[in-house]
Amino acid sequence: MDCHSSATARSEAPHATETNSTRTISDALKRRAQSVINDRSIDRESRALVRYALEINDPCLAQLVRLVDAGESIVAALERSEIAETIEEDWSPERIETLAE
Repeated sequence: MDCHSSATARSEAPHATETNSTRTISDALKRRAQSVINDRSIDRESRALVRYALEINDPCLAQLVRLVDAGESIVAALERSEIAETIEEDWSPERIETLAE
């Protein structure tokens, strides 16, 4: 069945509040990640992984920051496979050691 219409589809722009709220969350996450990176009481490997995730805009950044906020070592969580299904090849044990050096 063909649908003929003289009406044209309009493209919808995001609402101003949606854009601002998304950016605020992103900015807040970036600030929290930077805080983790600068916190010397957090293990070196976890800080290195958060720094790397922040640099490459990794979608796992929020999860990594939550782990650190909970007092977890990211490396220990990776070893227990808690977040293994959400990580890429960049998060291999060899890569972690390289980042922490």
